[in-house]
Amino acid sequence: MENKRHASKGSVVLYGVPKVHYGAFGGCTPLPIAMKSAANYMGMELEYDEAIVYSGTAFRITWNQTCWDGGNVGDIFSFDDPTKVFRLAIESMGCENNYIKRTESTKKSEFIDFIKSKIDMGIPVMARGIIGPPEMGVIAGYRDNGETLLGWNVFQEYQDMAPNISFDESGYYVTIHWWENPDTNGIMSFSEVTGKRFSIKTVVENAIEVMTPRIQGDYAKAEYAYDAWKKAILDEREFSQDMISPLLVERLMCQGDAMDTIADGRHNAHTFFKKLAEEEPSWPLYGQIADEFAATANGVHKMFEVLGGWERGEAQMKSLQKPEVRRKLGELIDVCKAADERALTLLVKLADIL
Repeated sequence: MENKRHASKGSVVLYGVPKVHYGAFGGCTPLPIAMKSAANYMGMELEYDEAIVYSGTAFRITWNQTCWDGGNVGDIFSFDDPTKVFRLAIESMGCENNYIKRTESTKKSEFIDFIKSKIDMGIPVMARGIIGPPEMGVIAGYRDNGETLLGWNVFQEYQDMAPNISFDESGYYVTIHWWENPDTNGIMSFSEVTGKRFSIKTVVENAIEVMTPRIQGDYAKAEYAYDAWKKAILDEREFSQDMISPLLVERLMCQGDAMDTIADGRHNAHTFFKKLAEEEPSWPLYGQIADEFAATANGVHKMFEVLGGWERGEAQMKSLQKPEVRRKLGELIDVCKAADERALTLLVKLADIL
């Protein structure tokens, strides 16, 4: 559907906002998918590899050392400040940060006022939650003076995640239950461009911050995350041959999420730095960094081969249960870790001369 603003009493809907879903623009990270969707609707040029790199999420890997945690994949773990990825997402495009985090004292009317003001100006709103877990989607319109919201969400087609929604003829979800969802915890939008896009130096400095090994609470990050991940995979006590199916599903989900995180992030980091290498052939570090990120992504592709494919089905669960398969996965985790370490060393060198 072509871009069109439809307004009536108590209602404004922006039609033509690109669909947000897993696989959109060739990516699987909701934040940069939402960034590209909103930016492109507004006529701002933004490629997916730029969005995931600008936000810093391209460089993340996190692992909870205390349990099999489905939240490991969360974009909020990229930096130690959980809101930094959202600030960077907006500021990277030369816009002023306007992220509103939901707290115990936040009123529904504050969210509605923000959403209505932006939609009225023809600006889609990026929102965490609305439907399902706190992943980023796009609000494309409102009805009933903001009580009803329409837009795109990566979980809108999962009935167990979105049991009380309907659909507009455009494909947008339609929901009145968005505020009752406790995972609706943040909103933001692009706005007037008042500054410049991030410089390469800023991108590199943020990448270094994300990729610096550290422990934050229960979470191991960067190099330490690879170690914690490998330790969990090789712990035979966690993979008994008679374990119940739900536990094995949980373990495969965490393994798959970690692989997806790296495959999506490092592949697009490779694309981003390869473009720089082609534009600036006199700067060999760009190409060297691109090559290391490609090596990390390639290591993950080999993990998928070992598991028997990208799917998360019965075959992959049975495969993950085999000690010899998990030993191979452990070896490949080390391959990815080593490539990331080399990339970090090169990024530090690049930061020193930019």
